[in-house]
Amino acid sequence: MVAGLAGPILRTPKRYGVPVAVGELSIGAIFGQSGFNTIPIADPTLKLLATVGFALLMFTAGSHIDYRTFTKKAFAIVYKIIIANALVAVALGFAMDYIAHFPNWRLLATLSFSSSAAFVIPIIALQKRDLALEVLIAQVTVADAVSFIALPFFTQKHDQLAAFKGSLIVLAAAILIYFLLYGAKKLGFLDRTHDLSKVEHLGIELRVSLALLLLVAALATRFHASVMIAGFALGVALASIGVPHRLARQLFGVSDGLFAPLYFIWLGASINIRTTFHSHSALLLALLLILAALAAHAPALFFKQPLTNILLASGQLGIPAAAVTLGVANGILTQAESGAIMLVALFTLTIPSIFLKTPDVSLTQPPQVK
Repeated sequence: MVAGLAGPILRTPKRYGVPVAVGELSIGAIFGQSGFNTIPIADPTLKLLATVGFALLMFTAGSHIDYRTFTKKAFAIVYKIIIANALVAVALGFAMDYIAHFPNWRLLATLSFSSSAAFVIPIIALQKRDLALEVLIAQVTVADAVSFIALPFFTQKHDQLAAFKGSLIVLAAAILIYFLLYGAKKLGFLDRTHDLSKVEHLGIELRVSLALLLLVAALATRFHASVMIAGFALGVALASIGVPHRLARQLFGVSDGLFAPLYFIWLGASINIRTTFHSHSALLLALLLILAALAAHAPALFFKQPLTNILLASGQLGIPAAAVTLGVANGILTQAESGAIMLVALFTLTIPSIFLKTPDVSLTQPPQVK
């Protein structure tokens, strides 16, 4: 937890501050396998806490995806941008597969196509809404959703059918929870619970949210699915109902105050960045992925989107972090390749943060509440 303070400290200089997660990943690398090797990454307790942090991270990412905020005018442009970006990403995936000899073009295409709603939305939250910003919000949320759904199937070497069945079970559970919450809201039960919890300081909503998250995550583990799907699906379900401001802040405190820093430090410690710099193919892969992240989002320029929006949409962290976590666990990625993917993520986050002089861009910013 002390090491995790490197994230906020590096973020403090507002002019040149870097995203909080970048500092946490970096300090993890310094004290992990890339550096002093003092973080016990194989310790079961630390791995459990990191897994909970991973689930909470995906939960928060999903909670940013509120389709109720999309306007028809914005979405009429967005679906064209998404199709164009996807086509370019697929072409780039094939090209990188051929050039870098990385035998998984689907994963490369998903990484190139992905965005980060949790990175973008807090940055533009205080800006005056116009059509370009509405298009950007819709674009990154749809790209997030598509990438999160596709990723688990491209990071599996064996038992893909079992993983698919498990994902369906988890999605069914999330849909059931959505309808239960929707019914409770229509009956006024959620409002009464909110008022009671606030007056009596009971924290009921937070307890129920965490209980549901851990329950669905346990279901995912039982049926050989990823906790990523569990967290993300439940986050989307909660966002569709509406997240009370008080609950959003409480979830933000639990996630950003404890579990997310542990996950990012553990992730940074688990990757040996030195092997990346000792591998010409891994460095080539990193360079290609950086160019692909920008090129895959460039088609938005043809739909009159400003260059700043292209840079913001190219920012990635949730998908690369999930890809590395799942890829290493399933034997899809080597340490050198994992390091390359995380270096690309850090680059795509840091450059917009510096040149656009944005406010804090922690991945686990609480969602904007209507």
